[in-house]
Amino acid sequence: MNFLKLLTFYFLLSVSILYYCMIGFILLLFKPKKEVVIWVAHKWGRFNLKHAKITLELHGQENLTRTPAIFVINHQSMLDIFIMSSLLPDKTLPIAKKSFSYIPILGWFLRAAGVVLIDRHHPSKALEGMKQARDSIIEQGLSIVMAPEGTRTKTGELQPLKKGAFYLAIQTKLPMIPITIVGAYSLFPKSSWIPKEGAVKVYIHLPISTQQWSIETIPDHIEQVRTIFLNHLK
Repeated sequence: MNFLKLLTFYFLLSVSILYYCMIGFILLLFKPKKEVVIWVAHKWGRFNLKHAKITLELHGQENLTRTPAIFVINHQSMLDIFIMSSLLPDKTLPIAKKSFSYIPILGWFLRAAGVVLIDRHHPSKALEGMKQARDSIIEQGLSIVMAPEGTRTKTGELQPLKKGAFYLAIQTKLPMIPITIVGAYSLFPKSSWIPKEGAVKVYIHLPISTQQWSIETIPDHIEQVRTIFLNHLK
């Protein structure tokens, strides 16, 4: 492993968190929280992709504007965080793992900006976070981005999809838009410390209507989305 490259990657990652979050704190004094979060996410994600020398090949980018919607992504790599931050549609309710809130500066900014923090290790607390997300989506007409696998794949294979995003779709009646990230795992697998340079393909699918969905049909919809992911991954 190139130690200098390792040091540079994490130094720039840390500096970008500090820089953009501090600007974010200032902007929160003058602008709505949702606008500030989107601005910070775009700048931070694009900065880290650029300095990691990762390029994106986008397919169906126009579908990012078909909002409000529930965007669901496959979770291949740490790069997914940079990719989705750089592409985050306007008026999107950010959701993050609660563990991010313990990172100095970043955690303070996430809380100040109203990001929903999900505690995956405590089901009752995770449910509270999802209820908060649902209420915000319905009341404010927001979109949401979720990774239904729950965590990064260790093997590169698509993992089982959890039901949370599908329950949310039934409750909000928002269309669901699958986003398939292809190639991120080979550039930055979970076992690696630094990413390789290269290109990642991102396929943004057409919206799937959820108006007729029900709890009983959730397995069918999970299979539908899983098939979309797998078709692109193959």
